[in-house]
Amino acid sequence: MAAPERPSGPDCQADQVHGISRPIYRPRAGVPSGANTSTITRMVVGSDHTRLIVLRGNSGSGKSTVATALREAYGRGIAWVSQDLIRRVILREKDRAGGVNIGLIDQVARYSLNNGYHVILDGIFYADRYEPMLAALGRDHRGVSRFYYLDVSIEGTFCRHLMRPQAAEFGADDMRSWYRARDLLAGVREHVIPETSTLEDTTSLILAGTQLLAYRAANDGEVSTALDALRTPADEKAQGPGNGPATALQR
Repeated sequence: MAAPERPSGPDCQADQVHGISRPIYRPRAGVPSGANTSTITRMVVGSDHTRLIVLRGNSGSGKSTVATALREAYGRGIAWVSQDLIRRVILREKDRAGGVNIGLIDQVARYSLNNGYHVILDGIFYADRYEPMLAALGRDHRGVSRFYYLDVSIEGTFCRHLMRPQAAEFGADDMRSWYRARDLLAGVREHVIPETSTLEDTTSLILAGTQLLAYRAANDGEVSTALDALRTPADEKAQGPGNGPATALQR
C-alpha cells in the first residue's frame, strides 16, 4: 500500500517533540470543527491464527482466575496482558480518562499478537475510557477476537475478594466506589457471563468460542517445536527421563 501523501501548506504546521518534527493537522477554512478531515489507516495486527480474548468486569468478578485457567488449559503461547500489572504496578497510575496505561496496554497487546502470541486482556476497562482502544484493537486484529463481560453483583465481588491476595490492599469501600453495574461496551459485541457460571463452565465457553484448543491440536507439531526452543534446562530437569511430557502447568 502506498504511503499517504504528506500534507503541506497552511493546513500543516511543524511541531517539535523531543527534538523530532511532527505535523500538526488543522481543518481547512470552512470545515466545521470536529469534522473528519483525514483518512484513518487500519493498522492490521496479528495473523489469521492468533486469538484475542478480552475479559472485562468489576474488581472481584474473577477475571484473573479465568485468565489463569485459560493459560493452564492451553500452555505456552498466550500473552496475559493485565491492566492491574501495567497500570497499578508498572506505571503506578490512577485510573483516569486518557491515562498512559491505555496506550501501553494497546502496544503490548499488538506487539504480542504480531509475534505470534494469542493475547488475553484482563481488566475493569471502564467503557467510557477504554472502549476506543479495545474497539480499534479488535477491529485491527486479523484473527479471532472475542470479548467477555463477567457480570457479578457487588455482593458477589465482596465475597470473592476475601479469598484474593489483594484482600489486604483494599476493602469493600474501595470496591463499592469502583463498581459499575453492567458497564458494557456500546459498539463492541460482548458475551455476558452470569455470576452463576462456574469457573469450569466459563473456561469451557471461552475455549469453545475462540477454538483455542482446536487450533493447538491442529498445529501441535509447530507448537511443540516452538516450545522445545523455549524450554530451559530447569524444565528438562523437572521433566526428567521417564516422567512423560510436560503438563500444561509446566508449559
